[in-house]
Amino acid sequence: MERGILFAIGGREKKTRETPVLERFVALCGGADARLLVLSTASSDPTTKVAEYDAAFRACGARDVAFVHPQKREEADAPKLLATLESATGVFLVGGNQLKLVSELAGSKLVERLGARYREGLHVGGTSAGASAFGAVMIARGRARSAARLDAPRMSPGFGLVSNLIFDQHFRARDRFGRLLAAVLCNPSMLGVGLDEDTALELDGRDCVQVMGSGSVTIVDGSRLEESDIGVVPEDSPAGFVGMQLHVLTEGWTGDLSEGRFVRPPRIVEGAPEVEPDETA
Repeated sequence: MERGILFAIGGREKKTRETPVLERFVALCGGADARLLVLSTASSDPTTKVAEYDAAFRACGARDVAFVHPQKREEADAPKLLATLESATGVFLVGGNQLKLVSELAGSKLVERLGARYREGLHVGGTSAGASAFGAVMIARGRARSAARLDAPRMSPGFGLVSNLIFDQHFRARDRFGRLLAAVLCNPSMLGVGLDEDTALELDGRDCVQVMGSGSVTIVDGSRLEESDIGVVPEDSPAGFVGMQLHVLTEGWTGDLSEGRFVRPPRIVEGAPEVEPDETA
């Protein structure tokens, strides 16, 4: 059975008026027939988040939206919550603190069943901290650095919905390129995915992706890394490396993550001058 869609958003997605990123997630989950379960554990202000996402998802056409805020494994193991998960067509993890989210819920029946249902075809979305928690390895905290330094990212296990991706969010807004580079240098068999705000990476069960939103998605690929000194230089010194690959994808780009091949969309720019062919060429 093919995995569901993993829908990772970089945070601060539009929630009022036109909300194309959230509209896409609702459409994937069934549109008006979607049954959404929204998990707000990462948030320090769940009341505000519930109000925002309730209005946003209903504006996108969803009529059945359930919100839960479990803060301990006992709450995440509740039979009523697990039954809601079983009937959901989509689960959405809101932003906040990814370390709080994972440390409080990892190993619970809720997370174990979420992983199983995702592998059975359930669509799972997350924004900011919610997206960070998708990977088996997660950037829990860290400093924004322009260079790749070992002390830039602080790593921890995530929920493990995917095993080969490390997500970082608010990417360009918070200058997190260096810490994602460092995370991949420490885990070169994995791909780093830097998500800009109001931008989503949609990953299907065959590792095919497409990008939507107002920003970009940065892919840091260490599969061809030739050499790195991150393991021997002082942890607060910039690391050197050779062979890292970098891809930057914007709205409409598609591709295959496992193959590292991406295709740009056709662009029609309104108002652009037409270029006459050079008949002498």
